[in-house]
Amino acid sequence: MKKLEDYSEDIYKCTKCGFCQAICPIYRETRLETAVSRGKFTLLNGILLGKVGFTPKIGKYLDMCLGCKACYDFCPAGINAEEIILAARAKYSSIHGVGWLKRMLIWLFKSNLRLKLFGAALNIYKKTGLYAITTILARFLGRVGSVINVFNAQLKENVRYKKLSAISEQKSLKIVYFPGCINAYANPSAANAVKMVLERNGYKVTVPSDFRCCGIMAMSAGDLDTFRELAAHNVGLIPDDTDVLLTDCASCGSAWHNYPDILEGELKLKAETIAQKAVNINEFLDKIQLYIPESTVLNQSVTYHDPCHLSRFQKVTEEPRNILRKIPGLEYKEMEDASQCCGAAGSFCIAKPEISLAISKTKAQNIADTGAETVLTSCSGCKIGLAQGMAVSGVQKPILSPVELLARLYLQEENE
Repeated sequence: MKKLEDYSEDIYKCTKCGFCQAICPIYRETRLETAVSRGKFTLLNGILLGKVGFTPKIGKYLDMCLGCKACYDFCPAGINAEEIILAARAKYSSIHGVGWLKRMLIWLFKSNLRLKLFGAALNIYKKTGLYAITTILARFLGRVGSVINVFNAQLKENVRYKKLSAISEQKSLKIVYFPGCINAYANPSAANAVKMVLERNGYKVTVPSDFRCCGIMAMSAGDLDTFRELAAHNVGLIPDDTDVLLTDCASCGSAWHNYPDILEGELKLKAETIAQKAVNINEFLDKIQLYIPESTVLNQSVTYHDPCHLSRFQKVTEEPRNILRKIPGLEYKEMEDASQCCGAAGSFCIAKPEISLAISKTKAQNIADTGAETVLTSCSGCKIGLAQGMAVSGVQKPILSPVELLARLYLQEENE
């Protein structure tokens, strides 16, 4: 990956026009110049010229970025601020470390054993009645109750796996599915849906059991050594004859496209090949002759939130909407600013909870204004952002992914 010094010309190219102020979600809430790209570039230019040191205060300013890439769309100079800020974080982390909170989260997510233990604890929480008790208590606990609701919402298994018969002969396409940490250890609902929808459409999917975290949290924190370690491990698990690498979490998919930048030698070449085969589940389903039951109707209205890592990083926007428009009885309602960041942004919602929540509340209001009964998105992290905004805004709606909705359609057909 490029170093901060490699971006010196791009940083200098910033004309200080301030267009980034109009689109930056953090600036909208804080009105701080250091929140936008222009302010950060001024500081980074000073660092590169030796006028400013890489102090902890600079580190705090670098943390004030969601990595949503919205400013890139508005920048007349075409500067990729997200890449530059990641490079600056990597430089900062090489001097000061990543900080205790990010270090703790990276420590948890980089180990499958720790994630399995964490997942086991969550299962105990769900099955012993604590889940139900805390859900009731949350009604009377104000802000703390909202946090409980957000946490519990991530554990609700919307789709339980059921083997579905294929509507056609099995396809020969060799598909490897990368479920990601949330699907693998916290809530298998989306992963269940992916497997069921693929099986129903005649596709066999393989899931290597040794996959580790995609590493996007480490990359975002500037811990490139951990990101490189995880990337090398995951790339090594992909068989050479794989036709499609499938992801359903936008952030995980984005990480796979970053792997070639962090690896070297043979692994880099393999990562480049895999990146060309890596597609999001919405993209895949939109391209195939997707089976839609003619006589089964889902009578509900839905709206869709575009994850930043899917819409801006992978350019997948119309595909999920195309799928939704095919479902009989479904009424699609477009929300205002559907592609604006939900505010979660990985560890940002933990590190900067007040700003994150303010951004999420704006999104929740846009959702409420549609009048839709169900909210859809294609990212595990975005589900957290949507849930926290809706929890404190009193907006009560289920949050699903489009593929979970499809799985429900197939299950409803089976039961009719």
